[in-house]
Formats: sequence, structure tokens, C-alpha cells
Amino acid sequence: MRAALNVGFKKSRARLAPDFLRRPQTKRGHIRTRQQVYLNHTLEQFQDRLSAPRWLARCPIEGLEYLHAAQRASQPVILAFAHLGPFYLIHYWLRAAGFPVTGFVGGASTSRSRLNRFQDRRSAQPQVPVTLYQDQLRQVAHHLAAGNHLLIAIDIPTGRQMQVAFCDGWDLQMATGALRLASRYEAAVIPCSIIDEGQWRFRIRLSPPLPPADLDPEADYARAGKYLVDALLPVLRDHPQQCSPDLLRSLKPSVAKKMADA
Repeated sequence: MRAALNVGFKKSRARLAPDFLRRPQTKRGHIRTRQQVYLNHTLEQFQDRLSAPRWLARCPIEGLEYLHAAQRASQPVILAFAHLGPFYLIHYWLRAAGFPVTGFVGGASTSRSRLNRFQDRRSAQPQVPVTLYQDQLRQVAHHLAAGNHLLIAIDIPTGRQMQVAFCDGWDLQMATGALRLASRYEAAVIPCSIIDEGQWRFRIRLSPPLPPADLDPEADYARAGKYLVDALLPVLRDHPQQCSPDLLRSLKPSVAKKMADA
């Protein structure tokens, strides 16, 4: 019922997008998608159980060797993700698998609700913050200095931005916060994504770490940005239906496309 009401009263706006992301969907399809989001969010209510083997089996994680290598080197990790699939569950599953992952989000820490704070106490590794905010940069520094992992989005419209070639005729407007933090704290940058396979089954993919030579602030992080896009694009092409509106808003026609369309 809630999903139907949400779809019924929410105005849908057509957005420009690359051809492979244009997916006409019926109202019934929108309702099913919304229902799945609500069902996925209920997993936040019992985070402490996700580390049980029967639950971990529901979310295979590809590329765990990259996190293990960082741990052996006592190196902090920046997990760079885009708004694809149930991204809001990534850090819960990785924490359940034994990795000290904290989500980094915009806004102020005072905005975290009482319910969220209660849920945080039930998460795996409660000694590690579940979420840090933009007004907690000192805590972020301590978190990374201790060799922990920070999960941060690259397709948000806040902070410093750069344009990265995405696909033919399209660019991704990318926030550079993840790259600047990695450069400052000598963290490994690991592209990260999650796919919803239905019925509370998921799959997380960790790509090989960004080559340290690409993390070059003097070159405006151009190669680093392209590396992140190249890691994201195959997952997005395989699962275009899981592209969120937040990611779509970050895609812009390239200058060449604008000139051709003019």
C-alpha cells in the first residue's frame, strides 16, 4: 500500500539519459520497485544478524582479497560507490563480513535520528561508527588513520566536482571528495557496487584498487576519475534497471553531444 501511494502521488520527471539507461516502466513496475526498496530497508532493523552464515550466504562479495591486502598492509580504504542498486546496504554487509566500514554522508551529525542511533548499536562492530557526516572531518581523519574503511559516493552534487567521460556523448559529474581523502590519508581506493538479485539476495563487487600513480592531484584526478567510471560502467550496463535517479542526475550530455544536437 505504501509503495502504491508513493508512486501514485509522486510526480515522475523524464530525465535525459544514455540510450542503454532509458527504460520505460509501467506504474505497476514502479510499485514493485518501490516495494523492493522498502523490503530492503527492513534489513537495517536486524543488522546484528547479518553476520550469521545463513545471512552472509545471501550476499556474496567479489574481490574481498583487495580488502584483505589493505588490512595486511594496515592501509585505510576508500570504497568509492555510485547510487546503483541498494547502495544503502553496502556498509552493513561489509561490516557483517568483518570489515570496519563506515558510511560518509552529507549534512550534519545532529540530523541522525533516534531510530538510526538505536540501529547503530545493533550493527556488527559497534565500536566503529556506522556513519560519519561532513561536520565530523576530525573523526574521519582518526577513522582513516586507524586503518579503517570509508564508504563514499562519487555521484553527489556537493563539494568539488569534475567532468569525467562516461560513455559516447555523456559525461559523469563526479565529486572529488573520495579522491582527495585518499590522497591526503594515503588510502587505497576500491570501486564498489551492489546489485539486488531479489528476495533479499544481493551481490557486492569490489574492483581492483586504483593504481596509486593515478591518484595525482596535480592532474586534477583525471585518470583516477576515469578509472572509477570504467569500473562502474560494466555493472551499470548489465543492470541498467538498478540505476537510481541520483546517478541519472549526475549524467550530463557532453559538449560534443550538445553541439551536435544544436
